[in-house]
Amino acid sequence: MADQPLLKLTNISRHYGAIQALKGASFEVGRGEVMGLVGENGAGKSTMVKIIGGFDPGFSGEYFYDGEARHFKSPTAAEQVGIAIAQQELSLIPTMNVAENIFLAGDGVPLLASKSRLAAMAKPFLEEVGLGHVNPLRATNRLSVGEQHLVEVARLIAHNPQVLILDEPTAALGETDSIRILEMVKRLKDRGKSIIYVSHRMDEIFKICDRITVLRDGESQAPRAAAAMDVNSLVELMLGFELGDMYPARKPITRNAPVLKVRDLWPDGIVEPISFDVYPGEILGLAGQLGSGTSEILGAMAGSTKTRGGSLNYKGETFLPTRPKDAISRGIAYCSEDRKHDGLFLGRPIMENMSSPSLKTISAKGILSGQRELRTTTENAVKFTVDPKRLPQEAGVLSGGNQQKVALGKWLSISPGVILVNEPTRGVDVGARAEIYQILRDLADNGAAIVVASTDIQEITNLPDRIVSFYRGVQIGELHLEDMTSANILEQITDPFHEAGIAVSEKAS
Repeated sequence: MADQPLLKLTNISRHYGAIQALKGASFEVGRGEVMGLVGENGAGKSTMVKIIGGFDPGFSGEYFYDGEARHFKSPTAAEQVGIAIAQQELSLIPTMNVAENIFLAGDGVPLLASKSRLAAMAKPFLEEVGLGHVNPLRATNRLSVGEQHLVEVARLIAHNPQVLILDEPTAALGETDSIRILEMVKRLKDRGKSIIYVSHRMDEIFKICDRITVLRDGESQAPRAAAAMDVNSLVELMLGFELGDMYPARKPITRNAPVLKVRDLWPDGIVEPISFDVYPGEILGLAGQLGSGTSEILGAMAGSTKTRGGSLNYKGETFLPTRPKDAISRGIAYCSEDRKHDGLFLGRPIMENMSSPSLKTISAKGILSGQRELRTTTENAVKFTVDPKRLPQEAGVLSGGNQQKVALGKWLSISPGVILVNEPTRGVDVGARAEIYQILRDLADNGAAIVVASTDIQEITNLPDRIVSFYRGVQIGELHLEDMTSANILEQITDPFHEAGIAVSEKAS
């Protein structure tokens, strides 16, 4: 790594109206270096990434690339000199094959090229991202989500970038696909590429980054060597104060009688029916990789996913919810993994979002009581550390962490006895994560039964009191607190059918 940074930005400021996103921030990355970019939601990471990638030319400050002053007016201009960005949302065309997606822009491709020619040209780029085994003529939508992310990077590598920005590349991925991404980053670094790695996952940051730059409230902290820091010191730098323990302490659970019995539930996407019990006062974890079926199970319990049969027994009543209303009316709340799609009304005020599940309780003869709505939503907002002064604002202006707290907090209005949460902290910064974990623990301590599905191995290891594991649509086993190690969980959700995995499953059962 040369002393002179390949990319250097100094004194960068950017405001949007009254909002100051960046305040004299600086950032740099050396040749062949992996630089981590971390910070809370709203700290300015996305703005910095957009400026570096040419998506936002309306900034002030100095931008140097390869020793020359730059001010890119478009992403194309940045890409032409060797700066490429792989954003969280895929830009692939699913019905096209892999090779066609890689050369979609047409750069470096003959005017007339057969599919076999494109496939041969695509092969080296697929090998570079660890997809040498993939047929370039396979339809992109037949790949896993993780493989599609790697194809996205292969498409960028085809332009021979010197700086590659990866913005939350593993946020929506399971453990196996996340490992592929990290291995790809290491390979690209070994080949001299400079990587800017943006992530909320602390374990990934320390695994692959050489240095780390922290943004806090739009201001940058001096980059520090990853080897000289640990999770606690990094979190303190991000928040400006010590976080303490990320995960709340777990208390002994008395499991006399289950509050909810799941029997022979068979959602679409699951290989065979599943059964388990949920007890009051506990957080039950459903552990599995992306595509293991945990999302479908929670959706079926909430009445939002089609199911072939089975039943729930809750408070002595046996039923099978076929629509969300069936679960909500009985006090079963459900927070999906995609808050922007079906968790929030982003264009409506926070107050309306917080009161939406309980319109009957704040209305009389079909007429909404504004005072009752304000009183209820204010009370629940305080419980979820959402500033009540922001209730009139649109939910879409909140940071990811605050959006997730609203998506969860709205369910307090129905006084739920069971709360189903899918990916509770996806895309949420470390400070908001700790708050959400504590809120879920407090709800459990007050008697609610919480069922959490998560593909984050640290989260599923340290948050629940008990785990039911799944692998490719099959229920594998159950792990109690004393056996809940990351190694045991990974054994069951990644390779449960070899001898060691079978032994773990038998011990758990």
